[in-house]
Amino acid sequence: MFVTGVLLFISMPLKCYHSIFFPIKMALLVLSGLNALLFHATIYRRMAEWDNDSVPPFQARLAGIVSLVLWVGVIAAGRNMAYRF
Repeated sequence: MFVTGVLLFISMPLKCYHSIFFPIKMALLVLSGLNALLFHATIYRRMAEWDNDSVPPFQARLAGIVSLVLWVGVIAAGRNMAYRF
């Protein structure tokens, strides 16, 4: 997806840039990165404690759900951007 996204942007940079889906996709990418950074900086440090629990902590599950939702949004915005020119 990274390769095809870059190729799409290189082929029509102005159309991509002026698409409403381009800033949405970029914002979702930034939020995905922040979610991963937050997870690794806080929740992931206590991962050794999870071995005794039957389910992962709520914060870990929430970070996973947020990550999935953000990446689905990135994909949807990218697909819409490609077909709305």
